[in-house]
Amino acid sequence: MATVGALVVTLTTAGAVIQPAAAEAATTRIADACRSVPTTTTEFDGVPGTIFSKRLQCLGSMAGYSGEIDGKMRSDAWFFVAKRLAVGGYYQSGSFYGSEHPLTIAALQRWSADHGQYSGPIDGIWGPNSYRGAAWALNRAF
Repeated sequence: MATVGALVVTLTTAGAVIQPAAAEAATTRIADACRSVPTTTTEFDGVPGTIFSKRLQCLGSMAGYSGEIDGKMRSDAWFFVAKRLAVGGYYQSGSFYGSEHPLTIAALQRWSADHGQYSGPIDGIWGPNSYRGAAWALNRAF
Protein backbone atom coordinates (compact mmCIF):
# COMPACT_ATOMS: atom_id res chain seq x y z
CA MET A 1 0.00 0.00 0.00
CA ALA A 2 1.41 3.40 -0.93
CA THR A 3 1.50 6.16 1.60
CA VAL A 4 0.08 9.49 0.47
CA GLY A 5 1.44 11.50 3.40
CA ALA A 6 4.57 11.10 5.42
CA LEU A 7 5.64 12.00 8.90
CA VAL A 8 8.73 14.16 8.89
CA VAL A 9 10.88 13.50 11.92
CA THR A 10 14.15 15.09 12.92
CA LEU A 11 16.44 12.69 14.72
CA THR A 12 19.37 13.64 16.90
CA THR A 13 22.23 11.18 17.28
CA ALA A 14 25.29 12.17 19.26
CA GLY A 15 24.76 15.81 18.43
CA ALA A 16 24.15 15.25 14.70
CA VAL A 17 20.80 16.22 13.21
CA ILE A 18 19.44 13.90 10.53
CA GLN A 19 16.74 15.34 8.27
CA PRO A 20 15.04 14.03 5.13
CA ALA A 21 16.19 15.32 1.78
CA ALA A 22 14.51 18.53 0.64
CA ALA A 23 12.90 16.82 -2.39
CA GLU A 24 11.34 14.17 -0.16
CA ALA A 25 9.89 16.73 2.23
CA ALA A 26 8.56 18.89 -0.61
CA THR A 27 6.58 16.05 -2.18
CA THR A 28 4.43 15.51 0.90
CA ARG A 29 3.67 19.11 1.94
CA ILE A 30 0.00 19.99 1.71
CA ALA A 31 -1.46 23.46 1.16
CA ASP A 32 -2.28 25.32 4.37
CA ALA A 33 -5.85 25.92 3.12
CA CYS A 34 -6.41 22.15 3.17
CA ARG A 35 -6.34 22.06 6.96
CA SER A 36 -9.87 23.47 7.04
CA VAL A 37 -11.40 21.38 4.23
CA PRO A 38 -14.02 19.05 5.73
CA THR A 39 -14.45 15.43 4.70
CA THR A 40 -16.69 14.83 1.72
CA THR A 41 -20.02 13.00 1.88
CA THR A 42 -19.26 11.57 -1.57
CA GLU A 43 -17.82 8.60 0.33
CA PHE A 44 -21.39 7.67 1.27
CA ASP A 45 -23.62 8.92 -1.54
CA GLY A 46 -21.34 8.61 -4.61
CA VAL A 47 -22.22 12.14 -5.71
CA PRO A 48 -19.25 14.48 -6.16
CA GLY A 49 -19.50 18.12 -5.18
CA THR A 50 -17.37 21.08 -4.23
CA ILE A 51 -15.85 19.45 -1.13
CA PHE A 52 -14.85 16.38 -3.17
CA SER A 53 -13.11 18.68 -5.66
CA LYS A 54 -11.42 20.65 -2.87
CA ARG A 55 -10.01 17.41 -1.51
CA LEU A 56 -8.75 16.52 -5.00
CA GLN A 57 -7.05 19.93 -5.14
CA CYS A 58 -5.48 19.22 -1.74
CA LEU A 59 -4.16 15.92 -3.07
CA GLY A 60 -2.68 17.85 -6.00
CA SER A 61 -1.11 20.32 -3.59
CA MET A 62 1.00 17.46 -2.28
CA ALA A 63 2.68 17.39 -5.71
CA GLY A 64 3.00 21.12 -6.31
CA TYR A 65 -0.47 22.49 -7.08
CA SER A 66 -0.45 26.03 -5.72
CA GLY A 67 -3.76 27.34 -7.00
CA GLU A 68 -6.81 28.13 -4.93
CA ILE A 69 -8.49 25.37 -2.95
CA ASP A 70 -11.92 26.41 -4.18
CA GLY A 71 -13.43 23.22 -5.56
CA LYS A 72 -13.14 24.35 -9.18
CA MET A 73 -10.97 21.76 -10.88
CA ARG A 74 -8.85 23.54 -13.46
CA SER A 75 -6.20 22.03 -15.70
CA ASP A 76 -3.33 22.70 -13.28
CA ALA A 77 -5.20 20.95 -10.46
CA TRP A 78 -5.80 17.84 -12.59
CA PHE A 79 -2.15 17.86 -13.71
CA PHE A 80 -0.90 17.79 -10.11
CA VAL A 81 -3.47 15.19 -9.00
CA ALA A 82 -2.07 12.89 -11.70
CA LYS A 83 1.47 13.76 -10.68
CA ARG A 84 0.75 12.92 -7.02
CA LEU A 85 -0.88 9.61 -7.94
CA ALA A 86 2.22 8.75 -9.99
CA VAL A 87 4.29 8.93 -6.78
CA GLY A 88 2.37 5.92 -5.48
CA GLY A 89 2.54 4.08 -8.81
CA TYR A 90 -1.19 4.51 -9.48
CA TYR A 91 -0.84 6.75 -12.52
CA GLN A 92 0.51 4.59 -15.32
CA SER A 93 1.63 6.97 -18.03
CA GLY A 94 4.67 9.13 -18.60
CA SER A 95 2.46 12.07 -19.61
CA PHE A 96 0.32 14.05 -17.20
CA TYR A 97 -2.86 15.60 -18.52
CA GLY A 98 -4.41 18.84 -17.36
CA SER A 99 -7.93 17.53 -17.63
CA GLU A 100 -10.27 15.02 -16.10
CA HIS A 101 -8.54 12.43 -18.26
CA PRO A 102 -9.43 8.70 -18.20
CA LEU A 103 -5.82 7.93 -17.11
CA THR A 104 -6.28 10.13 -14.03
CA ILE A 105 -9.66 8.59 -13.22
CA ALA A 106 -8.13 5.11 -13.63
CA ALA A 107 -5.33 6.13 -11.26
CA LEU A 108 -7.92 7.23 -8.69
CA GLN A 109 -9.69 3.88 -9.17
CA ARG A 110 -6.39 2.01 -8.59
CA TRP A 111 -5.70 4.12 -5.50
CA SER A 112 -9.19 3.35 -4.16
CA ALA A 113 -8.85 -0.35 -4.97
CA ASP A 114 -5.49 -0.46 -3.20
CA HIS A 115 -7.27 0.83 -0.09
CA GLY A 116 -9.94 -1.87 -0.45
CA GLN A 117 -12.66 0.65 -1.29
CA TYR A 118 -13.24 -0.06 -4.98
CA SER A 119 -13.75 -3.40 -6.67
CA GLY A 120 -15.07 -2.30 -10.04
CA PRO A 121 -13.21 -2.20 -13.33
CA ILE A 122 -10.18 0.06 -13.70
CA ASP A 123 -11.65 1.66 -16.81
CA GLY A 124 -11.12 5.39 -16.33
CA ILE A 125 -14.85 6.06 -16.27
CA TRP A 126 -16.48 7.76 -13.30
CA GLY A 127 -19.43 6.07 -11.66
CA PRO A 128 -20.93 6.22 -8.17
CA ASN A 129 -18.64 3.44 -6.90
CA SER A 130 -15.55 5.16 -8.34
CA TYR A 131 -16.55 8.40 -6.64
CA ARG A 132 -17.23 6.60 -3.34
CA GLY A 133 -13.88 4.85 -3.40
CA ALA A 134 -11.91 7.95 -4.34
CA ALA A 135 -13.73 9.98 -1.69
CA TRP A 136 -12.96 7.37 0.97
CA ALA A 137 -9.26 7.56 0.13
CA LEU A 138 -9.32 11.38 -0.10
CA ASN A 139 -11.04 11.63 3.28
CA ARG A 140 -8.16 9.70 4.85
CA ALA A 141 -5.24 11.05 2.83
CA PHE A 142 -4.78 14.17 4.98
